[in-house]
Amino acid sequence: ESARLLYKEIDYENEGKNAERFADNFKDVPWIKVPKIYWETTSQRVLTMEYVPSIKINDIEKIQAEGIDQNLLAKRSADSYLAQLCKHGFFHCDPHPGNVGCDAKEGGRLVYYDFGMMDEFTVNVRKGLVNLIFSIYENDEKGLCNALEEMGILQEGSDRVSVERISRFFLGEFQKTLATNEDEAQWINQMTPEEKKALRAERRAKLGADLLSVGNDVPFKFPPTFTFVFRAFTSLEGIGKGLDPKYDLTRLAIPYLKELLTLREGSPVKAVVTQYAEKLGWRPEDIKSVVTQPRQVAYMSNVIKKLEQGDLKLRVRSLESERAFQRAQMVQSAQGKLIVASALANAGIALTMGSGPLIATRAAFALAALFALQFPIGLLKVRSFDKKSKVYGF
Repeated sequence: ESARLLYKEIDYENEGKNAERFADNFKDVPWIKVPKIYWETTSQRVLTMEYVPSIKINDIEKIQAEGIDQNLLAKRSADSYLAQLCKHGFFHCDPHPGNVGCDAKEGGRLVYYDFGMMDEFTVNVRKGLVNLIFSIYENDEKGLCNALEEMGILQEGSDRVSVERISRFFLGEFQKTLATNEDEAQWINQMTPEEKKALRAERRAKLGADLLSVGNDVPFKFPPTFTFVFRAFTSLEGIGKGLDPKYDLTRLAIPYLKELLTLREGSPVKAVVTQYAEKLGWRPEDIKSVVTQPRQVAYMSNVIKKLEQGDLKLRVRSLESERAFQRAQMVQSAQGKLIVASALANAGIALTMGSGPLIATRAAFALAALFALQFPIGLLKVRSFDKKSKVYGF
């Protein structure tokens, strides 16, 4: 992914097209400025842009000297990037302070530079991202997993029980964060090492089995495009915290949800109708649930009857048993290698005593040494396995 974008970055005609596309996406936003491209003096190796002076967005002293509202600037940096990701699907991959400036126009205008590293989402990923954000704010773990599948992050057909449990836990933590007073909130980077360790231990105690299950099943795929998204959010977080010590992207995104709802539903009217239908229980899925309820009750009755008659058997996954079998297999493997080493050593001794071929004798002793070395390595793996099991409460 990096190689793909890096080769595009050295093509200045491509960068000019990216700049114009970015400018067109924000043509109705007066507080975002993109330098104009002069095509008559631009080629693959030369890029001629409008000269737009600005202040580095992390130069707090100059920003204060110009009288620019720092809180508004932090909010606008978040709004602009959310719009890039969710509304347009075409985003700046490298929004560090060298590529994002500001000036005093429009109360604090953002000036974007360097459009060589740009990327875009497919329609499915963009739609999935919008659904993901709504699921997070609506505390809907099933919707969150559906959105992850739609984005191609969660593999279809994977066991979602543990994933949903983990999602439920962290969604609950997120809701607590939203409900906490900003002055009382304590972020992870503000905690002492002892508090961080206690927090990790608490999470492992609650989610140990599910975390191990997800770790073993590996249901997630990481799309390479998101590497740059996460890097950009890290840069934005640093910029935002510099401008406003109370900067919190999760809180700043709440007003933006109204626009995202319109984007998801297709029109403002449909968005309002959908909201009221959800509150009143008039959504198509709600009506379908009422209509099909008798059929569902009959189906459940049939399933229970089959369970009672023994025609239907439940398969239950026990992580404790899985771990025990896995440990036994590791121990047996180590013991087996020790037995093979002993047999080869005996064979070597027998060949020596019987004046056997020198090559065969040396080969037997060499293989015996090789398998003997595997035994302590196997024991170390068992010890590491036990240590990990203890950490996760097994």
